[in-house]
Amino acid sequence: MSSDERPRPHGWMATGTPDQPTVTPGWLAIDPPAIEGVRVKEISSVATSNGYLTEIFREEWALDQSPVGQVFQRTMYPGAVTGWHAHAATLDRLFCCAGSVRISLFDGRKASPSFGALWHKIVGPLRPAIVTIPPGVWHGVVALGPETALLLNLVDKAYAYDAPDHWRLPPDTEHIPYKLV
Repeated sequence: MSSDERPRPHGWMATGTPDQPTVTPGWLAIDPPAIEGVRVKEISSVATSNGYLTEIFREEWALDQSPVGQVFQRTMYPGAVTGWHAHAATLDRLFCCAGSVRISLFDGRKASPSFGALWHKIVGPLRPAIVTIPPGVWHGVVALGPETALLLNLVDKAYAYDAPDHWRLPPDTEHIPYKLV
């Protein structure tokens, strides 16, 4: 039954607007990225005899066809903000292993069918997911909650020390219709 077919409550002061579905019956999020080329893979942790095991990336998930050229981690203190950044040629793959972060994306590619789209995803160990971000998509990360967040990035091209593929804007830039701070 769709939300339009649900019976309206009677006798209420106000009925409001019914919620739209947010998860499938298998508890997979219904929030496909509105940005062309961005992929999200919800991941399940598996309980083991001494903790949990969480796969972060597998080639057969077919999130993209790019190699893994470098893996690095970033710690973010509570409330820390990365600011907006984009790459001309590098594909990012973000995974939060500790704490919780909000990843915000803005499609700044003029030729993209989703040009101007804005999208957010909260990820962390309680709801693990990997987010792939193609070149030209501006992204910023905010650490949420009271603990230090640990963010992994599995890029397709290793960092070039002599010519970094990083373009930056401040977290409150007027060029993106969302303030990270």
